[in-house]
Amino acid sequence: MNQSNLKKLQNLLKEKDTDIFVINRSDEYLNEYISPNAERLNFITNFSGSAGRAIITPTDAFLYVDGRYTFQANTQINAKEIQAKHLNSFWTDLEKILLEEEYKIALDPTLHSIIEIEKVVKMLENSKSQLELIDKNFVDLIWENQPKTHYTDIFDHPTSFAGQSRSEKLDILKKFLDQNEIDHYFVSGLDNIAWLLNLRADDIKYTPLLYSYLLISKNNKHSLYIKESSMPEILKKEIETLININNIENIGSIFNNINSSGSIGLDFNSTTFYFLDLLRKQKINTKNLANPCILLKAIKNETELDGAKKAHIRDGVSITKYIYWLKNIMDPKSNDEISVAHHLENLRRKNELFHSLSFDTISAIDQNAALPHYRVTEEGKSSFSDNNIYLVDSGGQYFDGTTDITRTIILGEATTEQKDRFTRVLKGHIALSNHVFAKGTKGTDIDYLARKSLQEINLDYDHGTGHGIGSFLSVHEAPQRIAKKSMFDSVELLPGMILSNEPGYYKENEYGIRTENLVVIKENNDKKLYFENISWCPIDLDLIESSMLNQIEIHWLNKYHKKVYEKLHMYLDNQERDWLKKVTSEV
Repeated sequence: MNQSNLKKLQNLLKEKDTDIFVINRSDEYLNEYISPNAERLNFITNFSGSAGRAIITPTDAFLYVDGRYTFQANTQINAKEIQAKHLNSFWTDLEKILLEEEYKIALDPTLHSIIEIEKVVKMLENSKSQLELIDKNFVDLIWENQPKTHYTDIFDHPTSFAGQSRSEKLDILKKFLDQNEIDHYFVSGLDNIAWLLNLRADDIKYTPLLYSYLLISKNNKHSLYIKESSMPEILKKEIETLININNIENIGSIFNNINSSGSIGLDFNSTTFYFLDLLRKQKINTKNLANPCILLKAIKNETELDGAKKAHIRDGVSITKYIYWLKNIMDPKSNDEISVAHHLENLRRKNELFHSLSFDTISAIDQNAALPHYRVTEEGKSSFSDNNIYLVDSGGQYFDGTTDITRTIILGEATTEQKDRFTRVLKGHIALSNHVFAKGTKGTDIDYLARKSLQEINLDYDHGTGHGIGSFLSVHEAPQRIAKKSMFDSVELLPGMILSNEPGYYKENEYGIRTENLVVIKENNDKKLYFENISWCPIDLDLIESSMLNQIEIHWLNKYHKKVYEKLHMYLDNQERDWLKKVTSEV
């Protein structure tokens, strides 16, 4: 009988005399979106979600996931070998195990942040257990035919889309060095480097990033580490006027030219321990400083905001045409979750400035829609039948902006319960969309608005309400979020940030509902902040119980639908336009 990958790993732990091994779903850049060669958590546990961790011992295995993935994890793992738990209990469980007796815990320093490893080191102060930083990842040692790292062509993201040149952005970073009295800053995070240098590639599917590391220096030339052969000569010559380009295979020498009397800043939250270890070995002074690119990137300039709005019009036309097709033309007998998702992708591909999807489309019928981050497969796909609830969460990468939108529709007749839940989700969406708030407000301060109607009948959803969005970058962008305090750290919401507004409701094994638009934070004449909606697509009136809406909510819905029609109708054919007029009529 063939051994599972988990059993092979557990046997290796015995051979290595290791008691605990931790696997994060991440890569050496600490990305949320990773390439196939970094899918170590999936290889060991079979869990395919975008966030998770595992604690592996020679005899036991625990998978930790957040509320988006609880049901999915339990369906994907082998329950005889692995126990699924909530991500919130990861650190408590790890500390409890470490304090039990004298254990050896192994961590790969290239896959864990400095903060994470220092947290483990702190735990070990009260324990007889020991930490081993391994040179070669244990999963890689047993992973036969592990995919290779794939590098793609690097291309310029011009100022006509970026709104600011790379030299202007680098000048801001140099001022940051002066303000913090450091000689160098190590920029971590592929999206931060792509934003700072106005460079893009397709090294990670659906997210236009290039594998890279960057060292900013006060007195020396900056140093960029990439796959040199991936950058065209013309672009290379332009970049080299500002930055030395090195091959990424030589990353181990990135700090070799730094004088031991010099100082370097790095973000302990988003940099792997590998780099701190290099610096300590070279006796270079380090300073933990939050990556300035994170906030600079989050606050979009006027060019980026204008691009985002234009991209959302084009994208809104595609998703509106798609819903028209689903409701009026699509043959349920010959279509399934995958075939309809392909139809939507083909509509997007026709759009001007389209580059790729922004993530795998979540195309989910009935009980599959109850999984917030359902990923459809050929083996598990569902077909349409009578009276289906269908949820589609999708987006596109356009050169001028990144989109992300979710609509839930009914194909047939909705039940009274489904209408009630859909309307409560909509009430939450409207409450957040209408909210005017003071400067200094954090996302955690207003999350309750989106849940209020559901919580009135003791219901809720176990995911955040809103995440940041990049500009032709990551569809999930830090640091802005709207979520419960227990879910995520939060930052002050600032003008120019783009966020999603996506409350939901999920009835396990039956159906799921989510309504998502993107919003831009704006400032009004009273110096208060508000949300400007930039997503345009009808909300399904067949799922709304209008008697549950108050006058403010009815006004919002009618005004929103009026704008949907005004912005999109000229791009539709006659039949689509007549239908849009009807489905955006006043309630």
